[in-house]
Amino acid sequence: MLALLTQTAINLVDTSLIGMLPEPERTHGQAMLSDSLTLLWAIGGFLSAISVGTQTLVGRRVGQGEPLESGAVLANALLLAMVTSSVLTCVCIPLVPTYFKLTSAASEYVHIATGYTKWRFVGLVSMVVTAAYKAFYDGTGRTYVHFWAAVIMNVVNFALCWVLIFGRYGFPHMGAEGAGLAAAISSWVGVLAMALFSLRKVDHDKYRPYRRGTINLATIKQLAKLSVPSGLATMVVMTGFKAFIGIVHVFDNRLAEQTGGEPIYGAATTIIINVLSLTIFACMAFGVSTATLVSQSLGARDPDSAERYAWTSVKLAAMAFGILGATELIFPEFWLGIFNKSPAVIAIGVGPMRLMGACGPLIAVGMILTQALFGAGNPRFVMLVELTLHFFVLLPLAYLFGVVLDWSLMGVWLSAAVYVLLLTSIMAWKFRSNTWKSIIL
Repeated sequence: MLALLTQTAINLVDTSLIGMLPEPERTHGQAMLSDSLTLLWAIGGFLSAISVGTQTLVGRRVGQGEPLESGAVLANALLLAMVTSSVLTCVCIPLVPTYFKLTSAASEYVHIATGYTKWRFVGLVSMVVTAAYKAFYDGTGRTYVHFWAAVIMNVVNFALCWVLIFGRYGFPHMGAEGAGLAAAISSWVGVLAMALFSLRKVDHDKYRPYRRGTINLATIKQLAKLSVPSGLATMVVMTGFKAFIGIVHVFDNRLAEQTGGEPIYGAATTIIINVLSLTIFACMAFGVSTATLVSQSLGARDPDSAERYAWTSVKLAAMAFGILGATELIFPEFWLGIFNKSPAVIAIGVGPMRLMGACGPLIAVGMILTQALFGAGNPRFVMLVELTLHFFVLLPLAYLFGVVLDWSLMGVWLSAAVYVLLLTSIMAWKFRSNTWKSIIL
């Protein structure tokens, strides 16, 4: 959990420090973060789904008492991660300006977003390779490895953001673009730290991931079979959120036409997403632990233990994130004010922040059971559910509530609450069915 919270800290640092820039760079910079990170995670999240197949297979092999096979999974995962991410980096970077020109007609917004996002894509390879390393160590139960790498990465990111965004100590003033460069450099520092961990004697002697003869087409195919559905689910989620944010832009465009105002709806949405990321990434940590224990238990042919681990994790997370959500429900102005002091942004964001705070326990349960099904080797079901809910529930309701019924930003976020409720209910039903217990890998 600590590792994933430090990972999301990069985005929180970006939002906070960009919020210290003068207007209009501040509001444009914060508004573009949602679009930029959605694009990054649509591509990077799809590729980083290699972690699902890696963790599942490593956990199974650990449960079966086969450490050399666990090391072989890592070697094949690294190869697949490097090749796929390198290709997509070359494809995506030239297309970034076109993407943002289609997103907004504001030239300053497009300029800021393009500069920031290009640098983030420079870190795409390191992001995906780190996901493969992380999945290996999580699958063996050593989550502390990624924690220390994430700490190093965040220290580097904060230091670079401080000097590059504001041009301190002789560095150029780069504004929001400096945040993107800092994130790219720190991402490569993080993957270097993970690689150095893997060269320790304890890994070399027990797992031997870099020995000759580990690359195997059958293993790569199995990784792809487990990872691609999860990657597609991530792309569906990010594509859905891109369209979700596009609906939010409707209100900013109206405001710009009427009064020439800044994109306060987009800025408020970015802040809400960043605050929610505390719950999402922490819940993902519970989910990663659950997925590891589920896969290891199934590898040891003990499905009852796998079930107990999952439901225990659900109970703990629902309580913990219910408390966090309560602070968002009771003190929404505090959370919004951390990132932006604009009275207009805070006023428009209070209602949606309270609503999503109330959904905290539901988010926790849904995410953990989703990860448990990944750990059991059932990503296809998750993909189909995500696709159905995003395109037949979340987006139609967001447009209906927000635009047609004119409930503004509150209506858009109300659709997200309905989505969370349905996702959690479906995942709970599926996990209770126990059909995942018979999956063989």
